[in-house]
Amino acid sequence: MSRAPDPTFALPSFPVLDPRAVHVWFCELPRYAGRQASFAAQLSDDERARATRFAFNRDRRCFILSHGLLRLVLSRYLRSEPGEIRFAVGPHGKPAILGSSGESEGIRFSLSHSGDYALVAVARGREIGVDVEARKAEVECLKLAERFFAPAESQAIAKLHGVAQQRLFYELWTAKEAYLKGRGVGLSLGLDRFEILFDASPPGARVRLTESGAFEQGWHIQTLSLPEQLAGAVAVEGDDWTVLRYEPAAYGLS
Repeated sequence: MSRAPDPTFALPSFPVLDPRAVHVWFCELPRYAGRQASFAAQLSDDERARATRFAFNRDRRCFILSHGLLRLVLSRYLRSEPGEIRFAVGPHGKPAILGSSGESEGIRFSLSHSGDYALVAVARGREIGVDVEARKAEVECLKLAERFFAPAESQAIAKLHGVAQQRLFYELWTAKEAYLKGRGVGLSLGLDRFEILFDASPPGARVRLTESGAFEQGWHIQTLSLPEQLAGAVAVEGDDWTVLRYEPAAYGLS
């Protein structure tokens, strides 16, 4: 006689994307190494061409896996097949879902990957940018900050040493990258033309333009709680939003 399935092992319902929620999916790429061929088959011709331009197999693999996971995650929101999703690209390379009707209406997303990890951020009705970086002990944080960051930021980094200095550098770097990606302006807006000011109660942060000293009213940033070897941040348009973090495997995305 057959037995009823044990509800203990039932997968949770896929998250509903409320307009006041920001969904951030934390992806460990090695988990999906066995799906590289199927992910590659779902990519667009342009994505496959970009993948072939990587000189090293590791970089090519990370590109395919991260973009395959992006399609896999988005397909659940859009209720479509991963390979059917089409993207448009803005003037500075920011991608968007092609078409603005049905399940795709209002959905915005951002993808970032570094080393063996990727983040996929999804929101509805507001622009969004996300960035993740694997910390590297050999990075010369102060030299990079003095070259690229706003003066106040490089001065703050100069006051620290060791792990504390590296931590602040990566927190600022990922916050800046997330903001630029969210705005869709790329590096056309130099990293030294704005500074990140962390709130008194982390993980929030705001953007202040260095030339005018005015705060960017339309955007807010939140640093993300990630494994120790990583730094990450999400930048979101507007106010009144909450970050919710998920992992694909918990929802059958494996």
